[in-house]
Amino acid sequence: MIRKQIDRRTLLGRAASLAAAASLCNCGLGNSARAADGVQPMLPSLKPGAPRLEPVNFQLVGPGGTALSLSTMRGRPFVLHLWATWCPPCRLELPALNTFIEKTGSTVPVIPVAVASPMPKVMVFLAQGNLPHIAPWTLGQHEFSQWFTSGEPSLPMTCVIDAQGRMRASVEGEMAWAAPESQASLQKILSDLQASKPA
Repeated sequence: MIRKQIDRRTLLGRAASLAAAASLCNCGLGNSARAADGVQPMLPSLKPGAPRLEPVNFQLVGPGGTALSLSTMRGRPFVLHLWATWCPPCRLELPALNTFIEKTGSTVPVIPVAVASPMPKVMVFLAQGNLPHIAPWTLGQHEFSQWFTSGEPSLPMTCVIDAQGRMRASVEGEMAWAAPESQASLQKILSDLQASKPA
């Protein structure tokens, strides 16, 4: 009887963990942002609008306890890409993003962040996938939820962050990182935000 109770609690715990993951990813529920005909185009999906949410000030965690505060990015617009090791659409998208970052470098700054994904799993996943240009930054689900107060998001999610740290556009689902116009499109979006007056 004791064994059965323990097994049941273990199963319930695992179910709760899966439910928490599904709240972010919606994977396998027919609500994934992966389009039937492929991925979403860069434009007009990421056309900046009015500022939303509070400025991002995440304290990202990297390998060996390294840290990066997104508040240090103030003064320059950038792209924030949120993914997770347990999210199938994220896994499909990352190789194209890895190539995009390799080609563009600092011209189009992209900060990938693994949400609710333990660092050991992130490191193994990136190594096995041969994704050297995806920086292994991580963020807890609680910290993410405190900032993203606009409902339950689906991962992957790509956000345009302005020079004041505010989200100006976001898209849930895979983006067309490999499209010929992707670099020029994002570069123009970020340049326009840099040149514009604070909204």
